[in-house]
Order: sequence, then structure tokens, then C-alpha cells
Amino acid sequence: MSAADSFPLPRAEIIALFLESMLFGAFVVLYCISMWILMYREKHHGRSKLHKWMSGTATVMFLLAIAHLCFDVQRAIDGFITHGGTPTGTLDFYNRLSNPTHVGKTVIYITQTLVGDAFVAYRLYVVWGRNSWILVLPILLLLGTAVAGYGICYELTQVKRPGAIFQSNLVPWITSFFSLSLTTNVIATFLITGRIVWSNQKVKRYRAGYAALTNWGVVETIVQSAAIYSAALASLLATYVSGSNAQYVCLDSLQPLIGIVFTLIIIRVGLNETTSEASRGGPHGEPRINAAHPVHPHREHPMPFQQYPMRPLAINVSVSKTHDRASFDAYDGQDVIHVQKDVDLESGDGSRRRSP
Repeated sequence: MSAADSFPLPRAEIIALFLESMLFGAFVVLYCISMWILMYREKHHGRSKLHKWMSGTATVMFLLAIAHLCFDVQRAIDGFITHGGTPTGTLDFYNRLSNPTHVGKTVIYITQTLVGDAFVAYRLYVVWGRNSWILVLPILLLLGTAVAGYGICYELTQVKRPGAIFQSNLVPWITSFFSLSLTTNVIATFLITGRIVWSNQKVKRYRAGYAALTNWGVVETIVQSAAIYSAALASLLATYVSGSNAQYVCLDSLQPLIGIVFTLIIIRVGLNETTSEASRGGPHGEPRINAAHPVHPHREHPMPFQQYPMRPLAINVSVSKTHDRASFDAYDGQDVIHVQKDVDLESGDGSRRRSP
């Protein structure tokens, strides 16, 4: 018994639809949270080009995930209801690879993968100081992924008879697509992580203990997100190479998972910035000063440099004077004057007291 026969195709399609629906629900929640974070940052920090790219990319992924799920629901209705009246009707329907709904959902998945990989390359470009040379290898891999992906779509339209996805004319295209996408994500993740770690170590000596660790949360999120996606993609490649219909479960689950990984990074970075901003105000709202750039009293918003907390400081000044002149005989009983002044640097208020 082959691997495909041990896990029937109709069963694989039902399980795949169930998992895709669950992951899509998680993607909806994460998408809404990420959009709220981006709008919050736009309100308080202004709208940047990177914010536009992130919100646009997340929205495109969300729409593609909706379209892919709609195709899968329609295919389930056609396969199990419309063609389910005969013993082999459902299997024959799912084996028709040139069916427009199957080709359409494949085009959507290829596009979703390319959108995710393209933004990974853009993120790499930004982290490396907009150095164009760092994009040479990712762009070549991205082009190869696009050629292999849409080549799969073309080959599917040329299939004239019912058959499995493991046909010899499809195997080179599909394995190349999965391998190139996996390589792109692994290489980009290592380069992004290495750059952040190197930059963090470089400036660590000039930063406070907490601030020196603020980037580690971002690094951890990027690595974990890439690990999740890479593990799912590696599972997809392994199940396809082994000839198992379980590859359909991995394939349909990857569609919303790509968006989940992307929005998780947005949420983690947004929460990290919120925590950093809260720490600048001190644990009890204490004012802070900047060692290199002092705060100007007429400036409405202080410059966002590294800040340090200033604690209240009181200075006691005692002045003792002795007068020996005869003109001060009337004040012999008060020949010593003690003046004490307490100054609070934060409030700027001072009190002068004269003691007999």
C-alpha cells in the first residue's frame, strides 16, 4: 500500500479544511490587533513608509487568505455534495488537477508565498541599512520561487486526465518551489538576526541595562516566527517527497500561517516599543533628563534620545557671619547669623531662614 492509499485524498481534504479554518480564525484576530497597533503608532509617531508597507502587506495577505478559504469551501461542497453521490465521485473530483477551482487556489497560495517572501527581503534590506547588495541573493531566490510557482500553475492546466499531484511532470516544479521558498526564509532570518545582534552588541556599552536588551525580544520573535514557518514548509516538502496525501493538510494550513507569522512580528515589535516608551516615563512618572541633549523648557516634545531618571536632590547651604565693628554694638546679642536655604532642584522653590 502506497503512502497516498494509506491516507485517502477525501479525508486529507476534510482535515485540511478544518485546520485551515482554525488557523484563519487566529489570523483574523491577529490581523485586527496588528492593524490597531499600526494605527496607534501612526497617531503617536506619524505615518512612515514602513508602516504603509506593513499595513498594506498584512491586508493583502488577509484578502488572499479569505479567497483561498472560499475556494476550499466551494471545492468541499462540489466534492462531497455535488459529486458525492457515487462511491468514487469525491475522489475523482479532487483528482482533476486542471479544475479551475484547484488552479485558482494554487495561484492564490503561490501569490501569498511570494508576498511573504518579498516582505522578508524588504525587512532584510531595512535592517541592513538599506544596503542594496544584501538583496542580491534574496531577489534571485525570489525570482526562482516565482518561476517555479507559476510554472506549477501552468503545468496543472495542461493535465488532461485525472491523476495525482505526484505526477512526474509536476514533481520538479513543486519540489523546486518549496525548496527555494524555504531557503529564502532561512537565509533572510539568519542575516536579519545576525545584524540585530551585532548592532545590539556594538552599542551595548552606551546604553542602560534594560535598554540594551530591548532588541532581544524582537530577535526572539523573528527567530521563532521563522522557525514556525520553516518547520511547516519543511513538513510540506517532506510529505510531498514521500508521496503522502498529508501534504494537502500542510499546504492548506500554510496559507493562513504565512499571515499569522507576519502579524506576530508586527504585534511583538509594537508591544516592545510600547514597553520602551512606558519605561522612559519612569516607574512612578518621574521626570527624566538626557545627559547629552538637555530638555528645553519651551520644547513641547522632548527629543527621543536615551534618557536617565533624575531623583530629587536637596542642597543645604549654611552661612555664618561675625561682625566686630562698633556700629553693630546694638546687635551684640545677634552677632551670629545663620542662614539656611533648602533648594529642591526639581521644583525650583527655595526657602531662606534666618536664625538668631
